[in-house]
Amino acid sequence: MEEPCPVCRNKEDLAAMQMTPELLEEMASEEKIADYCGKDEYERRINICKNCDKFISEMTCALCGCFVQFRARHLTAHCVRDRW
Repeated sequence: MEEPCPVCRNKEDLAAMQMTPELLEEMASEEKIADYCGKDEYERRINICKNCDKFISEMTCALCGCFVQFRARHLTAHCVRDRW
């Protein structure tokens, strides 16, 4: 049997956990990270993602399967489309 794509797997996990964009944002804000990009840069990145056609359910990137609210906080992380 073929493995589901990362996005499909994330959707299944989110549904099982009753995950919402608000809950994901809260969880991400509590993550301890050494390379936090700062509030202004985070907001800039999130706004770019919110206007992207690959942003699914206000949480997941359809290209890489990441939870955007987590990835966007890391200074060393990058958008797979090179938008930030």
